[in-house]
Amino acid sequence: MKRNRIIWFCLWVSSVVGISLKGGAVTYGFFMTLTLLPFASALYLLAVYKLFHIYQELEQRFVTVNEPVRYRFALVNEYPVQFAGIRVRFFSSFSSITDLTDATEYELKPHTRIEKETRLICKYRGEYEIGIKEIEITDFFRLFRIKYRNKECIRAFVKPQLISVDSLGETELSEAVRESAVNKTELDVLSREYVFGDDTRFINWTQYARTGTLMTRLLTGSEHKEIAVITDTFRVGTERREFLPAENKVLETALAVCCYLSRNNISAAEYHLQQEMVCLTVESAQRFDNFYNTMSEISFGSLNDHKTLYESVMNRRDIFDSSMVFLILSSWDKETDALLGELERNELYAVICFIGDGIPDLSEHKTCGLIRISPFDDLTKGTGL
Repeated sequence: MKRNRIIWFCLWVSSVVGISLKGGAVTYGFFMTLTLLPFASALYLLAVYKLFHIYQELEQRFVTVNEPVRYRFALVNEYPVQFAGIRVRFFSSFSSITDLTDATEYELKPHTRIEKETRLICKYRGEYEIGIKEIEITDFFRLFRIKYRNKECIRAFVKPQLISVDSLGETELSEAVRESAVNKTELDVLSREYVFGDDTRFINWTQYARTGTLMTRLLTGSEHKEIAVITDTFRVGTERREFLPAENKVLETALAVCCYLSRNNISAAEYHLQQEMVCLTVESAQRFDNFYNTMSEISFGSLNDHKTLYESVMNRRDIFDSSMVFLILSSWDKETDALLGELERNELYAVICFIGDGIPDLSEHKTCGLIRISPFDDLTKGTGL
């Protein structure tokens, strides 16, 4: 395009020199044609901008993260003017288009249309625009180019991905649940002689030192029925590119944990802040779809801060009666540190799933586990941290 402008300018200067030295009808005609050419190009671009239409269609209104859905669009010219040099640019931050690129240039003859059908994949849970983001138009002589935002964008409502896993990162969920049972069960002073196969963690070493006989402590503690899953709904950041990946991974992780508990018939309850603390019973595998749909509608916001979360948890005795807690967070502050301290004082083993690139300071907390997950991790392949 720059080359064409240089050529036009050189020709125009040549025409000016020609009419200055020689004149004549041909020379003046050449000069006028070159002078009016930019105005004609600008008028053409204005006409295309006003007359050109785009139609888009998504196979379904509600889609799921990483699930390809059918997407089609049509470029339409309903007028007796040929449209040349048309390009469409797609939204690429939160979604991707398969088999099509932004580099394709379309030309529409009068009263024609071009239709394209492909697959579209949404990357994050949430509500955002997808499909064609902007249109780029170039005139016939390639002197000018204009870009403008598409006025008829599609808005997608994207649900989180439901992933069935047995581990998060390097942590086996079965080990996390088993560890909580060991920490939570109360040990009686009674003991019996050690039998091969007994859990070595229950050996009474003090009694062994005194008698020289291995003894196993008897477990008489009452077993708690539910595991608590606390999901953080605090919105970190103000830009979509900041909070969408984190919120998507928070819900994806919470669903993965709850799905594991459901598949293994482990009684559990999920807690999260909306206007107040909401408690959801984790459904059995046969009815898990109901739980998933409710979780998909969770909203994040700046009002759901960790101070409010701390106060709400402190008012829920059922959380402290749980056997353990999965705490799924996207940020760390003094309120979350205080919350973890309260859980430990109540002898609750906590597994912290931290969604972020930083590392929370857990130096003062000895009876908890940490799983670091990047907002861009694939949970089926481990966190890689």
